[in-house]
Amino acid sequence: TSFFLAYDEKNCDYLDLDGSLKDAMDAGATVVSASFIIPYPPGFPILVPGQVISQEILAFMRALDVNEIHGYRPDLGLRVFTDEALTQLVDAKPKIKKLAQVAE
Repeated sequence: TSFFLAYDEKNCDYLDLDGSLKDAMDAGATVVSASFIIPYPPGFPILVPGQVISQEILAFMRALDVNEIHGYRPDLGLRVFTDEALTQLVDAKPKIKKLAQVAE
């Protein structure tokens, strides 16, 4: 659900690693990734759409010394879901669960 929700740009925002993202997390906000974040090398995802970003992940990303980070835009920041999009996800969860039960 998170993956497809990210297709609509109005559900997403960008937060700078050293500025607005850190400030939001320090203030206790729940920040959720809207994209895959893959440092290269080695090429393994450290964030996926729908994953809550922890202080440890933020520290790891800030310390990365790699050639590229796929999914991260240095000019804009990290792509995250807006509060409104997260509310949509929470509201949709019971409906999705009910559909899954009907399908069984």
